[in-house]
Amino acid sequence: MQARPWAACPRDERPIRGRGIGTEATRLVLDRAFHVANMAFVWLTVREPNVGAIRAYEKAGFKRQGIRRDSNVWLGQRVNEVHMDAVPADLPGPSLVKQKFQ
Repeated sequence: MQARPWAACPRDERPIRGRGIGTEATRLVLDRAFHVANMAFVWLTVREPNVGAIRAYEKAGFKRQGIRRDSNVWLGQRVNEVHMDAVPADLPGPSLVKQKFQ
């Protein structure tokens, strides 16, 4: 069985950039994936120019696994996709789920 969660951000995210909201939301998704859904890993792809998202994913615990060259389009230009994944050991800090129910 493959779980395929999906998340979206507002189109004009400037008012919320730089406040750690994306990082915290990503940590919560990983926490739920590992401690509630008991998933072994979570993976994602992101366009390489989206440095803010990559930074948030890395802060949340994702690691870069590779690049698929010229495989996506960003503002009309061919760009690389960054492949990232996380396993339970990568999740920084204590589990919010475990804290709540202990």
